Amino acid sequence: MRDMVALEAPAKVNLYLEVGRRRRDGYHDLRTVMQSVDLHDLVEVEVAGGREGITLEVVGKAPAGEENLCHRAAVRYLEASGIRASVRIKLHKRIPEAAGLGGGSSDAAAVLRGLNFLTGEALDRERLLALAASLGMDVPFFLVGGTVLGEGRGERVTPLAQAPPMALVLANPGVPLATADVYRRFDEVGGGEPPRGGAEAMVEALRGGDARLVASLLFNSLQPAACALEPRVGAILERSIWAGAWGALVSGSGPTVFALSGEEGRAEALAEEMERYAPVVVRARFRSAGVSLA
Repeated sequence: MRDMVALEAPAKVNLYLEVGRRRRDGYHDLRTVMQSVDLHDLVEVEVAGGREGITLEVVGKAPAGEENLCHRAAVRYLEASGIRASVRIKLHKRIPEAAGLGGGSSDAAAVLRGLNFLTGEALDRERLLALAASLGMDVPFFLVGGTVLGEGRGERVTPLAQAPPMALVLANPGVPLATADVYRRFDEVGGGEPPRGGAEAMVEALRGGDARLVASLLFNSLQPAACALEPRVGAILERSIWAGAWGALVSGSGPTVFALSGEEGRAEALAEEMERYAPVVVRARFRSAGVSLA
């Protein structure tokens, strides 16, 4: 018996990311508002009887084999569920690597959801979210998707009012930034003062559906560190605002910058301006779901 499912694994942006001081265990406490977007990878998951094992095929730029988070997700799922099977994963990469867009975490969430679907939901929602959290702080978010408040290390997720529709432009300078390097620089240079009202102000703006206010409250503690490590990030941010963006911000640990506008025509101008500084520019929209069947 052989079963297969294909899933969309979306990217995300952080509309708000406040990072606390480094804890004794090496992690940082976070308060973040994450938003899924319609740029996505495609993940095919297949389960078969017979010889046990996990195979991973990657189409595009991403590590293959056991170092890929998809592989680790499959291993952890089989261990947690007690299921003995052969698993085949085919990953079609569209989200840039090490870009602050959560592509690897989203792919892992897609593997978890795909395996749970194919095995008749062997794990309930709480166990699946706990398993996701053991793989990485962003992975639980992608099982929920839409607009979500993440707390702790990001693993505690609370759905929020969906962000109002806005034109979205993503610009990546083509140079990956390792998350660990950005956090190390953050520990050295700090992240600046959050806007008045902090994450609660962003949550309230989302509840009110005020797109312009949401754009004005964008914040990321890691942005100064990302700009220090990759100067082109700062140039993209500056030109985005110059070109009329309502707001622009580094997503996650970068180096991808996203710019927001309420006007489709302005988004086109934003994209053209950002293309002068970034080899990868994508126009996208907010998405109301996380990983889902393709």
